[in-house]
Amino acid sequence: MTISRRKMIQQSAAAAAAAAALPLVNAVAGSRLPAPKFFTPAEFALVDEMGDMIIPTDAQSAGARAAACAAFIDKTLAEAFEKDEPQKWRTGIAAVEALSREMNGGKTFMQATPAQRLALLTRIATAEKDPKTDAEKFFKQIKSGTINAYYTSKIGIHDDQHYKGNVIQPGDFAGYDAT
Repeated sequence: MTISRRKMIQQSAAAAAAAAALPLVNAVAGSRLPAPKFFTPAEFALVDEMGDMIIPTDAQSAGARAAACAAFIDKTLAEAFEKDEPQKWRTGIAAVEALSREMNGGKTFMQATPAQRLALLTRIATAEKDPKTDAEKFFKQIKSGTINAYYTSKIGIHDDQHYKGNVIQPGDFAGYDAT
């Protein structure tokens, strides 16, 4: 079988391009989360970070980031039945960013140090029972959304709650005799 010089150059160029693209393909394939459907990348990063601060990894189980809570929230908002719900999240995220800039010398939430992020989260969490500002209202939203996402994930149900499914629970359970 003979191969033309032109064909050989084309195949060599294709092989070189494939080899050069391999690290990029592996990086994309290695990331387990798809691109956000609703959030911008910056909004997604903020929701992911705040969620992981609300439910961090501990000795018992992995946290909100490992449970992909931000991806769950993103998908839920992209498919939201109530059309005002996504706008509430955007308003809340913008309020958190504005508060971060105010508290941290112009830095966004993700540009702030971990201590500055914690100070901001603590500030908006203190008004959880009676939120007045958009940032305080957003804390209730993100906390509720993160908890919902976490405890419907495999990590939340099985690793944290140790749910075994519909199995017989050993033990003596006294019931009510209705006879």
